[in-house]
Amino acid sequence: MVNTNLKYVDLIRQRTSKWANLSPETQDIRVGSYGLFNAQTGRFDVEGNVYDPEFQKMLDATDGKIKLSDHLPVLDDEEKDFAVGSMGVRPKEFSLASNVTEGIDKANYKGDWQFLQGKRGAMLVMYKPRLEHFPKGKVFEAIYKVPELKDKYVVPSVYKCRAYATFLSEKAGEKISLALLPKSGKENETQLKWWTDSKIENLQTRTDKDYVFSPLFTCKRKIPLIRPLMRDSPTPDPEDADFWMDVYPPWEPLDDDGEIDPVYDDNQEDDPNVYNPRRDSVFVPFPISDDSDDE
Repeated sequence: MVNTNLKYVDLIRQRTSKWANLSPETQDIRVGSYGLFNAQTGRFDVEGNVYDPEFQKMLDATDGKIKLSDHLPVLDDEEKDFAVGSMGVRPKEFSLASNVTEGIDKANYKGDWQFLQGKRGAMLVMYKPRLEHFPKGKVFEAIYKVPELKDKYVVPSVYKCRAYATFLSEKAGEKISLALLPKSGKENETQLKWWTDSKIENLQTRTDKDYVFSPLFTCKRKIPLIRPLMRDSPTPDPEDADFWMDVYPPWEPLDDDGEIDPVYDDNQEDDPNVYNPRRDSVFVPFPISDDSDDE
């Protein structure tokens, strides 16, 4: 049995260094969401949001100087269409005739996707996404001091879009042609619909008139503050995102079916001095002093 969601998330992250939703409409991941990744499913389990009133109470108990409601997420302008495939999978120019379906000549997006025979591949298409993110400064600095986030992951940015397509191949060398068409009639300026020549069941496509889908997002976690080498030196305050690091997968390398790869053998697994991002351990690039060194 294929661990579809986990494999899809892993493949898209390898290609983009970001985290994906195979079914964006089923997961409410917003800017400020915090929680942990499920190592069995690849899903981000949301435990709360830094913009929730409950979190503001935790922030007040720690800082008491900032109201996050005054520093709401920023929504950037539309970007170009985002189309990415995992290694060996590439979008190609649309090859079908212009009369294959009504309205194809007015398509907002159209392209072909070829997947490798005998190997799983993943693809993601977002129509003119907009990046929503924390405003610069203040938010990262304020939430760093909240102890409840010590071992949690925080979502500082999310790509939002009106239409998306996702797919994880079955190793059958699939080829998919996709087009995003305007709906006919008076609503054609705001309503969209997907067309495909494929009958593949696990190809997922959705559209909406608003930016309600979040197929891709980033994740950060705290870097522990390093105790100064000199005892009388002050511990530096975190500035913006300087004391936050990217999150690494909490699962080991996967085989083509999304299960832990039995071939993988990390003979440095028990060495705490070796940086292994697959363990999701926090990497501290500078030595932490011992008390004996301060004398």
